[in-house]
Amino acid sequence: MKTSRKRVVITGMGILSSLADNIQDFRQALLEKRRGVADSERFSQWFEHARAAEVLHDIDDGELPEEIVASLDNAALWAYKVGKDALNQAGLAQHRQCLEEMGLIVGVSSAGTEAFLPLFEQRVQDFSLRKAVYSGAFSSCCSSVSTLLGLKGGVELVATACTASPNAVGMAFDYIQNGKGKAMLAVGTEPIYLPTFAGFYALNVMHPDSCSPFSGQSGMSIGEGAGAIVLEEYDHAVARGATLYGEILSYATSCDAYHETGPDPRASGAVQVMLKAMENAGVTPEQIDYVNAHGTGTEANDQIETLAMKKVFPQVEKLLISSTKSYFGHNIGAAGIVELIACLVTLPEKQVLPTLNFSTARPNCDLDYVPNDFRQKDINIFMKNNYAFGGNNCCMIVSTRPGSVPVTSYEAKRVAISGIGALSAIGHNINEILEHINEGGKAVELGGVVFPDDTLHEARELLDVLVKTNQLNEIYGDEYAIRACQLPEEEVNFKTFQINALEPRKHLRRFDPRKATRGGTFALIALSEALTQAKRKIKRDGETLGMVMGMSRGPQETTYKYLQSLKPDPRKVRTSEFPGSLMNAIATFCGISEGVKGYTTTLATGENAALGALTYGYEIIRQQLQPQVLVGGADEYFPSMSLYMDAVAQKIHMTSEASDYQIYGEEAKGYVPGEGACMLLLEDPQAAAARGAEVLAEIAGYGKSCSNSYFDASQTDEKSSALSLAIHRALTDAGITANDIDLVCGTSNGSAESAKIEIDAIYASFHQDNLQVPVVNYNAFFGFVASCAGLLNLAVILDCIKKQSVPAIPYTRTFIDQRINFVRQPLQRAIHTVLLIGATEGGNYYAFVIKG
Repeated sequence: MKTSRKRVVITGMGILSSLADNIQDFRQALLEKRRGVADSERFSQWFEHARAAEVLHDIDDGELPEEIVASLDNAALWAYKVGKDALNQAGLAQHRQCLEEMGLIVGVSSAGTEAFLPLFEQRVQDFSLRKAVYSGAFSSCCSSVSTLLGLKGGVELVATACTASPNAVGMAFDYIQNGKGKAMLAVGTEPIYLPTFAGFYALNVMHPDSCSPFSGQSGMSIGEGAGAIVLEEYDHAVARGATLYGEILSYATSCDAYHETGPDPRASGAVQVMLKAMENAGVTPEQIDYVNAHGTGTEANDQIETLAMKKVFPQVEKLLISSTKSYFGHNIGAAGIVELIACLVTLPEKQVLPTLNFSTARPNCDLDYVPNDFRQKDINIFMKNNYAFGGNNCCMIVSTRPGSVPVTSYEAKRVAISGIGALSAIGHNINEILEHINEGGKAVELGGVVFPDDTLHEARELLDVLVKTNQLNEIYGDEYAIRACQLPEEEVNFKTFQINALEPRKHLRRFDPRKATRGGTFALIALSEALTQAKRKIKRDGETLGMVMGMSRGPQETTYKYLQSLKPDPRKVRTSEFPGSLMNAIATFCGISEGVKGYTTTLATGENAALGALTYGYEIIRQQLQPQVLVGGADEYFPSMSLYMDAVAQKIHMTSEASDYQIYGEEAKGYVPGEGACMLLLEDPQAAAARGAEVLAEIAGYGKSCSNSYFDASQTDEKSSALSLAIHRALTDAGITANDIDLVCGTSNGSAESAKIEIDAIYASFHQDNLQVPVVNYNAFFGFVASCAGLLNLAVILDCIKKQSVPAIPYTRTFIDQRINFVRQPLQRAIHTVLLIGATEGGNYYAFVIKG
């Protein structure tokens, strides 16, 4: 049965750029053709002729407590500001019921950086532990902003570099299509920090003055800013009398699967994403009135983008195309949403934005780029394109006249798991892992932690500052004290779950060790195994296969090498590590290695980020946007400063024995880190069966929520209520009740707080109808493999469904709560329907109903 797509309209906008800090002034600055690129005082201390489009406005944060402001970095503060402005313009800032259902999707490239700038810039005395705790994680801006705005519909952090914010808009669009909410908030935020500026500067792609896309001297102008839009279901918006500023007709992503930084010279990925977006919208190239191009000003981008448009549009010479980066620079992760807003505030006035600074067109750039002056034309349907490192491509189709274009329809698909691949400290493939667990799970030998000398030197210097300034006591309490015998480098028992004796060439047909990071290798092995199990071979049809990766800390070793190269002279930074330090680098490596070219996205929402990837992979399959999608996550062990500080803060249980890792134990001591990867192949079960692949299970539904207590660790009741809400939403989505669940699988990392949140939520959800439902958690087998803990547990669940038997929770001797039916001994039981739950460290909660 065909399902008509919902109309998704824009009812609120917020902006912050070098030009203005509000919508009205932003529109006026555009119409007056003001340019925001100027000499940079901030970066001139390191670089000659440093130019940037910087945000120099004072941000009005008067309504926030001083303690909260001190906890926020600019990525979060800017996201909060534009998000609040968008909600106010939409008339939803005080609409409590709508806010409690509204989700938040944030796009950013270099989040979590600001708190650690004192280390990179060699001014450790300025380090703020408060900012590091609340804004030091990649996804922390999601948690802080959702808390401050009162959003409870769940969050995700998109980290696809320069396509992050249009990707965020597209995800929000799809969640509304699937009925996950009547409204969503999409945000792009990107302050420019030294590591980013130094990377682009060293690549020699900066324009000496101001970029002039498609003409003159090549080169980009880096910029910073933030933008937010409220997306709302059309009927919901009309019913409450909202002003409609535009309609998102469709979007699509793709991957070049070609190179880490350079675009495919054939422009295949760019062509593919435009055609797919138009197909999703049900429009033809002839109906597109205008293209707002990525238009960075670099020779490679401008020529390939021009070639792509020539291949897509039969009458391309009549098409109006322009780049707005000559106004406010390249805003990296926020670029797409800032440029979208620029279109939405000018096109309704029949003013087509010009490409400023246009001079002599460059070779092969011979289209109508609307040079220098506005073109007056009535525009209805326009296209917004963005491209990024790693070959990530994104295209949105937008209408300035909501309701004027017929909606498309799709045949809603069931979503099955047809392949799974995994590796961890207890096995290099799924069979080895399951064999280890089913044979009683003898504890593995943990690997020792040896911190690099550079890290130890930094850590000692930092700890000295924190002790002298009393910051440790202020954050962790008056009784907190550091004793030398407890420091990670002195603690003889500090070990982690590490993968040993791995030989990648035994698992992979193609493997280039020169480009492979440890985490990338893990992901690729798991991906290859999932495809093999599903009997799926990629034979020049990679565009039909998508990939959504969930990241926690990302490519840590590469990032470490890149950041260390900033010292003592950031002008001599190692460019070879720059693209590899991005969160989407692992997806890029996998895409290039296997030829995956379909919908490609990287989420960096932290712990259990792969569960966020699973929700989005589900959306893509269900809406028939792609036939198949790979979802997963990967983590590599690296003795980083983050690992060191987590140990000092006692988040990590420093131990020498795997059996000391006791999930739901009476004396919780934190988690023991692990490394590994897990990947699933999702598709319609009928397609899998037609190929002769076994359907391992189906995803019957899911629910998401987030708590609003990010700045108050004591509010575990509110957090468990948020997880209970996610469980309720999952059961409702699947059309079942708690009584239909045969098994609950938690993914608590082992800390007292995360255990209490899960246990209280399970009790609240099941105590009336199904209190004796068995509860398991298998993280102690693997160590806490942060990004994909949920998927590794799901791998065991699938085996439980197949064998109708449930392994016991390992190692825990005395459980913390007698109300819960923890599986203490192996259990023989019919397992048909399982509830899988998980959380991020920032208070984002997931629940899935899995059916055998």
